[in-house]
Amino acid sequence: MQISKLISAHGAKTVAIALTVLFMWLNLSIGQSGALLTRVEYLLYDLRYQLMLPLTQRESSDHKIAIVDIDEKAIVKHGRWPWSRHTIAELVNKLGEAGAIVIAFDVVFSEAEMNPVDFLTQHAPKTIREPIPESVWNQLRQTVDADLDLAQAMSKQDVVLGFFFQDDEQYQNGTLPPPVYSLPNAWKDKLVVTQRPGYTANLPVLQNAAQGGGFVTMFPDFDGTVRRAPLVIRKGEFLYPSLALGAAMRYLFLEEIEAQVAEIGEILTLLNVKVSDFPAPTDARGFVTVPYQGKAFTYPYISASDVLQGNLQEGALESAVVFIGTSAIGLADLRSTPMGPQYPGVEVHANILDALLSGGFPAKPDWEAGAIWLQLLVIALFAILVLPRLGPVWMLGSGVIILMMVAVANFGVWVIGIDLSFAAALLLTISLTMLFVAEGFLKENATRKVLKGMFDQYVPPAHIDKMMNDPDAYTFSGESKELTVLFSDIRSFTNISESLNAQELKLMLNTYFTPITKEIFDYHGTIDKYVGDMVMAFWGAPVDDPDHRKNAVEAALKMQEVTEALKAEFKEKGLPEINIGVGVNTGFMNVGDMGSSYRRAYTVLGDAVNLGSRLESITKFYGAKILIGEDTFDHITGIVCRFVDKIQVKGKEEAIRVYEPLGLEGQVSSAILDEIKQYEHAYQLYLQRQWEAAQMAFKALFSAGGLKLYEVYIERIESLQHETLPEDWDGTFRHTSK
Repeated sequence: MQISKLISAHGAKTVAIALTVLFMWLNLSIGQSGALLTRVEYLLYDLRYQLMLPLTQRESSDHKIAIVDIDEKAIVKHGRWPWSRHTIAELVNKLGEAGAIVIAFDVVFSEAEMNPVDFLTQHAPKTIREPIPESVWNQLRQTVDADLDLAQAMSKQDVVLGFFFQDDEQYQNGTLPPPVYSLPNAWKDKLVVTQRPGYTANLPVLQNAAQGGGFVTMFPDFDGTVRRAPLVIRKGEFLYPSLALGAAMRYLFLEEIEAQVAEIGEILTLLNVKVSDFPAPTDARGFVTVPYQGKAFTYPYISASDVLQGNLQEGALESAVVFIGTSAIGLADLRSTPMGPQYPGVEVHANILDALLSGGFPAKPDWEAGAIWLQLLVIALFAILVLPRLGPVWMLGSGVIILMMVAVANFGVWVIGIDLSFAAALLLTISLTMLFVAEGFLKENATRKVLKGMFDQYVPPAHIDKMMNDPDAYTFSGESKELTVLFSDIRSFTNISESLNAQELKLMLNTYFTPITKEIFDYHGTIDKYVGDMVMAFWGAPVDDPDHRKNAVEAALKMQEVTEALKAEFKEKGLPEINIGVGVNTGFMNVGDMGSSYRRAYTVLGDAVNLGSRLESITKFYGAKILIGEDTFDHITGIVCRFVDKIQVKGKEEAIRVYEPLGLEGQVSSAILDEIKQYEHAYQLYLQRQWEAAQMAFKALFSAGGLKLYEVYIERIESLQHETLPEDWDGTFRHTSK
């Protein structure tokens, strides 16, 4: 049974269809306070705005717009806000002298300023008040009245005053400016534009002196960010303008706007507001998307202090529309916008005015809902029909490509002024990709379980667990790496196999290989292969092992212990006694998944591997149980080893030192340690060509221990002492057989 059939794709496809329907429904909730999709949409909107700003930013404008800023500098110079209306009047006069065409106040003067004469008449003693005629007091009162002073200054300029709309009808403070549109009778009960019943407006004396007005009420989204703003608000049967719209109308000498509506069933919705050649597209509530032209302070800012002190550059405000507002932190007119969290509210009005005069409002088209639904349907069909056919990596790649295509399309239409929602397509793509990737990994996990059962025979379980936890960290492709290889062979296996039938031979090998393999695994080795009676293993791959040399040698020692323990068990079962030879070598090897299209194996190749095999084969020559190469010996500690010989193996010119591990330090008897010292002395006599002394030393060792190694040197000396050796002879022995 194929692993892929263990998990049906029908479940994932059903979930995918359900998710698509869910996101189509959620898309209808965008804009509703707190909705999940709305939160994501707002994040994406702000990100898109910032990323695409270089492409949407207006290079230049035919209309000069500036901001006179009641900033920290002005407050330090002229005192805390609110300033006296005399100071404001002086500011208006200075702006008129500087050539400002329209002056728009992002400030509301809803309360009268205390007249100093009134203060005197209320608090001065009668002895001072009564001698002065009331007519004189009245004349003085008018002379020093700050509100009248400001009204006189405003009457000489094109001034637009800001005011607030209120939700509560009980607030009816001040005088509203003239409306900009009177609703036809046919519209009064149908138009669904934003309405507010209450207001806080300016003093009558000031509003009557001004040339117009506009509301400065802001409507942040539920996260506190100003992304959209109303151009008009309805009160009663009239539409009143925003501050930006009011300033635009004064700039263009207009008394009334052009409003276009659409009839949808029994209701009318506002489509756009026109005051110039660039109609401003609105939603049904009369809101426009604020067309930010950059981060805070994109428009020219001039400190109110510099205006009052006459420190303006010549022509700085000539023919300009000037907004008077504040960027001072303490005056609480800093807003959160897509351009940043500390954006002066007055500059929001400047951005809107700029677009009213020059165009550039992003707009949601009437066909947005249909376009988004079609987009979601295409994404879902692709995911359901294509993704299940791909592997997890290709699924992720495809998901990323879809996301990029959606983003490119969305960002592309944004550049031409079309604002399409992005969150539903983004989240659906991510959800469906993750769904099918998860399904793919579930299938792969089922496959891994089967593979784990197979490879548990060759790789230590700890290796498999480690590789499965971080599969990207391991590769089965070929690489050159320093590893340690081990070869183990049963001595005289041909004779043993000839003495057993097939069942007995299978029993013997299984009984032998099981504990041998366990020891290799216990010391973190990887089984390369079993060939007859031969076991090949290596250390350091696929999982890195910094102690691969020592682990391999200790495994070889344990393999010899296991073999000794098996002798008694084999004797009880009527099986022949076995002995093994082990060769261990370290060096750079090619390791990886090698083979043909018919069969492959994770194995090692190279000269260092071949040398390990040679070392195993010559253990019989020296009568040694284990032989290790010099690279292995030179980098291990804690293991007692006996130098065996310096040799050249067949096919190699380079000589190497060969050692026999005897046991761990502290576990080797003092007698053996003394014997090693005697042997080292005998070998030095051998190198010095003191043949008789070396012969006697090796014969004494052979008589005491009977090791074949000593017999090898006795026979070699008998041959060498009759030969003429080169001066650079270093004792190297050349093995002529494999």
